[in-house]
Amino acid sequence: MKLPTEIRTYCPYCRSHQAMSLKIEKPGRRAAGGQKLAVRRQIRRRKGTGNKGKYSKKPITQNKMASKTTKKTDVRLKCKKCGKSITKSFPRAKKVEVVTAH
Repeated sequence: MKLPTEIRTYCPYCRSHQAMSLKIEKPGRRAAGGQKLAVRRQIRRRKGTGNKGKYSKKPITQNKMASKTTKKTDVRLKCKKCGKSITKSFPRAKKVEVVTAH
């Protein structure tokens, strides 16, 4: 997917449509705080005596979900008028590049 260096979209700070410069964010690790919380909850529920409920037969570390072939692209848009930047997530694509418009 080819994206232009500048697009015109809505700025929530100016409350109007403005020209914005576009920059692709580096693909970092996505937040996994919810996963860590779920693992801690499972360990806490397994403590003690008696049946461990729905976690009785599931191992904690096993992940049955297959990884996806593409990632979502995060794009940082910077407003030309007010200078504020917002981050948007673009749809899944194998390859994303920024192309300068002539």
